[in-house]
Amino acid sequence: MAAALVLLALGLGLGIGSCAPRAEDTLAYSVKTQVPRWAKEEGFKRNRVALAGANLFAESGCTNCHTYLGSGATNLGAPDLSAEGAKGRGLRFQIEHLKCPSCVHAGSSMPRFTALGPANLRRLAVFLEVSKGRK
Repeated sequence: MAAALVLLALGLGLGIGSCAPRAEDTLAYSVKTQVPRWAKEEGFKRNRVALAGANLFAESGCTNCHTYLGSGATNLGAPDLSAEGAKGRGLRFQIEHLKCPSCVHAGSSMPRFTALGPANLRRLAVFLEVSKGRK
């Protein structure tokens, strides 16, 4: 019995049988692999700010609730954002919405993303504004 416990402890210490997720098994990693396709389909593959915003969108959990060009989920009634830029809302609107969604849309369940900081909020806003829904 003691030998079995020692082997179990050694195995767990080496990661054998571990339940720890690998990066490539996470939703964010899976979505992030779609960013080059998004850039090609939306025509922003040479726009470094929009690319950085697309990567933030994938990494920040946006696709836990939103969809974008077929990637992501539709939770809590969150809209598809593939053509968000076609609405012509502008960078200022996008940044304000990311800072305080419920201030812009009363009752919004979307969390605030102020912790990302001004530069990252701008990157996300640029990404959203170049997203016209081209296919």
